[in-house]
Amino acid sequence: MPPSWRDTPVPALNPLWPEPGPAGSAAARCAGCVWHFVGGRGKAVDRCRRHRSEPVDARWPACPAFTAAVDCLTCGACCREAYHSVEVGPRDPFVRLHPDRVNPKDGRLEVTRRGERCACLAGGPGDYHCVVYLDRPRTCRDFPAGGQSCVEARRRVGLTP
Repeated sequence: MPPSWRDTPVPALNPLWPEPGPAGSAAARCAGCVWHFVGGRGKAVDRCRRHRSEPVDARWPACPAFTAAVDCLTCGACCREAYHSVEVGPRDPFVRLHPDRVNPKDGRLEVTRRGERCACLAGGPGDYHCVVYLDRPRTCRDFPAGGQSCVEARRRVGLTP
């Protein structure tokens, strides 16, 4: 019987980013990271969203981008400097519920911004929160927490290396 991939030794550092993971994460593995997923074309395999969907071994040690969980209500990366526009459709309930938070722009509707961040975002580091979270636009509802756009937003604002 040929050897299984489970018989291969686990490297001391993550081959995709051979630097130690976050302090205190010696036991953390790719499998416990929010960026880990199983998928891909053809046969589904373990992959990493932070590393552009590269295949990984779930047993690998955590890299510096290791994130155990994403809490949208304290992160706010997608609402901050990461993206500069949230377009809303004219029939989105958000437009009717919060007309003061919508601006027409080039024939489209966008959520108002205050400088570089969404005007619906309040708070500061470690305590960002959307003041209209339950009524947020469809664009925001459809934004996948832990998805590739989330990784990119967190990277752009310095939350994920």
